[in-house]
Amino acid sequence: MLHQMRTLPDGVELRAPTPNDAPAWAMFLVEEQQRTYAGQLPRDFALTGLAQANVVGLARAFAEPGDAVRRIAWQGERIVGVASASTAPAAWEVSLGFVPAPAERELDRLYVHADMHGTGLGAVLYDAVVDVRPHYLWLIDGNDRAARFYERRGFRHLDEQVETGPTWGNIPMHRMLRD
Repeated sequence: MLHQMRTLPDGVELRAPTPNDAPAWAMFLVEEQQRTYAGQLPRDFALTGLAQANVVGLARAFAEPGDAVRRIAWQGERIVGVASASTAPAAWEVSLGFVPAPAERELDRLYVHADMHGTGLGAVLYDAVVDVRPHYLWLIDGNDRAARFYERRGFRHLDEQVETGPTWGNIPMHRMLRD
């Protein structure tokens, strides 16, 4: 938002998602999570991940975004990236006692299709949803590509380790903070 605006890769359109985008957003997100964390997720992740995505809730959130900032990147008829930042902490963090949050804003989604890695799309999505305020994010341990991406943007690893829930197979994760 207040960052240097980068150029979109050829043929990519970036916009705020609409309620009609909710099913495609959810499917893209689950597919990219499966690709990113291949071999770490439970076999039934696609089903439980889609159920957890709550397409109806997403459509409602897209219709009334409040202070959340979301962007969806389309290339022709396919989604090639999604990003979202919102007020923190999220309801799931509160319910599990991960409070207080280390910042008032959370980068809660940033996924880019593997075909688009190295094109600058991740940076464009990041710039579109993250402003100058402090932000944090959750990072699955071992996602070195994402860790380097966020470190280059001023995030630092917090000294903590928790497990994802059973939907994610209890994989270790931690937060990163940019203050």
